[in-house]
Amino acid sequence: MAKNNTVDTAQKGQTTTDKTPTGKVKTLKTAEERRKAREEQYRNFRINALRRRCKRYGFDEEKTEEYVKKLIEQLKAPNEYTIIVMVKHNDMKSMEQSILNAKLKWTHRSPINEKKESDGYFAFAGNKELLDKIRGIAPPDAKIHHYAKKMESVIPKEEMEVIKKPSNNTAETKKNAKAVRKEINKKRGLHKKGSGKYAAKCKRILSLAERKKQRKAITVKLNAKKSSTGSKKASTNIKKAA
Repeated sequence: MAKNNTVDTAQKGQTTTDKTPTGKVKTLKTAEERRKAREEQYRNFRINALRRRCKRYGFDEEKTEEYVKKLIEQLKAPNEYTIIVMVKHNDMKSMEQSILNAKLKWTHRSPINEKKESDGYFAFAGNKELLDKIRGIAPPDAKIHHYAKKMESVIPKEEMEVIKKPSNNTAETKKNAKAVRKEINKKRGLHKKGSGKYAAKCKRILSLAERKKQRKAITVKLNAKKSSTGSKKASTNIKKAA
């Protein structure tokens, strides 16, 4: 029996009018909300980490809040980027002319080699405004990589005194630990010669010594036996039987 694979709407001659998407819809509003939530989460993470650090250095609450304010101002400031633009060999000259027309300055660039067709690059240092300009003048096939520069710590280096935790590994503790290890080795028999690890070590040394003796052994060459000089023909003096 053949299976009926036709849809119910096709049987009735109707068309589907429901265009509600079944998947998850991402709008600009939801994307903006998620971006702000991530920024707030990162901001709280940095502030809490700074508070823990100030507590470890032994700063009071007033000094801690001062550094927290500096950190908040630093997070609000625009990022500085190291921008690298990878350009194909054919577009290097046009990209160079576009940069000069836009009155931009690069920090590094690869030389244009006419003989060897290889991709080139331009490197810049700047903020988001410069990044947007480069995106506007770059060829469609260009690849733009931007890396945010690491910001300096709000706490001065001279105030970063690392407090070492007190260690309980004193000379008396080391002496007691050595005595305990010695007692355990006695119970295992590792302190005696010819037993345990020492015996295995000696066995290995003896086996190596035997191999060396075998290599140095002198082989004695035996002298070849001299053949007899007499005639090898059968004797004709055979006594006949009476």
